[in-house]
Amino acid sequence: MAEVVGADHVGLGTDMRGLTGRSVFDSYRDLPLLAEKLLARGFAAADVGKILGGNYARVFAATVG
Repeated sequence: MAEVVGADHVGLGTDMRGLTGRSVFDSYRDLPLLAEKLLARGFAAADVGKILGGNYARVFAATVG
């Protein structure tokens, strides 16, 4: 999705406890593995930060204050 709309518009939904099916991750401790995979696929560190929470924080701050 980041390749289609850009890393500024992508976020990761990690609500594993709200899912009705099996989660991709067994634990939130697996998130660093995702960061490593994104970096290995050529994503810049700043874009990985945006995808793994930076975009959420930016939008949350803009909408809630």
